[in-house]
Amino acid sequence: MKLIITSGGTREAIDPVRYISNGSTGKTGAALASALVKLGHEVMLFHGVGATLPTEQVATELYVTTEDLRTQLQTQLSGGTCDAVIMAAAVSDYRPKCVADHKINSDEDTLTLRLVRSPKILPQLRGFSPRPIKVVGFKLTVGADKSAREEAVRNQFEKAGVDVVVQNDLDEIRSSDEHLFRWFSSADECRDLSGVPALTTALDYFLQEEHA
Repeated sequence: MKLIITSGGTREAIDPVRYISNGSTGKTGAALASALVKLGHEVMLFHGVGATLPTEQVATELYVTTEDLRTQLQTQLSGGTCDAVIMAAAVSDYRPKCVADHKINSDEDTLTLRLVRSPKILPQLRGFSPRPIKVVGFKLTVGADKSAREEAVRNQFEKAGVDVVVQNDLDEIRSSDEHLFRWFSSADECRDLSGVPALTTALDYFLQEEHA
């Protein structure tokens, strides 16, 4: 199958030298790209600046901003040749309302930065493709209990129209040697997956299933 995987984080400019970003390394997306290529899938990886790259030979494309990523996904999906999108990138929820065209003076004691919400890419993906595609969303939580995790996942199902949500929690990632993923096939159906190999197996099985 022909897949798109996104990884890493976006950068939203404040001025020519400063930007808002996040700590995403892109390791999961790169590892999935390598593993799924080895299973015979054709993969295109869209990755952020400085993100980890696949160890296998995988087609890659760099993005910087949220708008860059949205445009690149629209272009790739509009051809109607892709079967699925695995949206593992950490996309900025907000961006500066105004971007300075010069380096902001650092002599001031305070700086007020006004942010505006960035349009969500995930709900737009199916509209970019002229034929049905499968969409896998990722949801990162921080220190969330079971109720909070389920609420976050339910929200993504309802607002983004995804087929699957893969949830993980930053506190759990930091406190364990084994990366735990939770695979939600619906808001109420969840199973634990330990590490990228288990996630790869689940994704491969899901991708091989016929579209509903």
